[in-house]
Amino acid sequence: MRIWRFHEFGPIENLQLEEVPTPEPGPEEALVELEFAALNPADKFLVNKMYPRPGKPPMAVGRDGSGRVVKPGNSGRFKVGDSVVVLRSDIGVRRDGTLAEFVTVPEESLAPLPNGWSFEEGAAAALVHLTAWRALVHQGEIKPGQTVLITGSSGGVGTAAIQQAKALGCRVFAMSRHEEKRKELLDLGADHALDSNDPAMMEEEAKAILGKDRVHLVVENLGGPFLQTSINLSGVDARILVIGLLAGLKSEISLANLIFKQLRIEGVHVGSWTAEEAQDAWDRIVEKLNARSQRPMIDRIFLMEEVQEAFAYLEMGPLGKVLVKVKD
Repeated sequence: MRIWRFHEFGPIENLQLEEVPTPEPGPEEALVELEFAALNPADKFLVNKMYPRPGKPPMAVGRDGSGRVVKPGNSGRFKVGDSVVVLRSDIGVRRDGTLAEFVTVPEESLAPLPNGWSFEEGAAAALVHLTAWRALVHQGEIKPGQTVLITGSSGGVGTAAIQQAKALGCRVFAMSRHEEKRKELLDLGADHALDSNDPAMMEEEAKAILGKDRVHLVVENLGGPFLQTSINLSGVDARILVIGLLAGLKSEISLANLIFKQLRIEGVHVGSWTAEEAQDAWDRIVEKLNARSQRPMIDRIFLMEEVQEAFAYLEMGPLGKVLVKVKD
């Protein structure tokens, strides 16, 4: 089979398209022939050796995927030909991921492709929507009528968080550097879309809209200088859920605001969920999306031979997910 692997940590260019024997699944695993895989910024961090406890090279990255079961395991949940989605697991982190024509997956980390969904939509949804759900619901305990700020709104987690926050009855502030993307974020459901080219000016714009109110929860995808902006826009007892570091690994913040606003800043690591918890969250996510006739946002699809081009495009800041069409 064809697979994108790296043999040593370093630049993303270390990923190379190779041919290796098709893997054999264990008794509690299924062998899945992939239709689509999706890219995430964390894939590049792993190749760069900036991700904690990675697997040992050579290995393939890729945490999202959809396809068909070729060899089922012994759980009895799946049969040959079933259409499935890969949920969050060690796939693409400590074992070969979905940038391959076939992948072995623990059956507890597979879910049926939702009825009426395409393989593209299944591959685009799982990781980012599970991450957004953990931030908003599991850790953030968001309630209907509350206000949510989503930084880095145009990425996979950002667009997922907009869809979920609206489905949960929240007021949503999104943000983007690009005027056209801000329009599309409003179309996606955001109540307000802010210009994030200048964090200070964005803060002023948000405060003008909020008046005396402040934000109840922040889904923080950027970090860097935006973390202080998120703190400034947060109200008393607000929660800031840190998911991404796209604007920088380090932030300088005012500790006084943490004290007087009694803020809670937490990291969000979707991998800490058990397989059972991920399955339950996934079922609730699909129910919410279907109720609003919504699907995950997909920006662009690349061919299997174009993985390096796909990672370069991901660096440019797409609107939604970047996919790779694995199967010819």
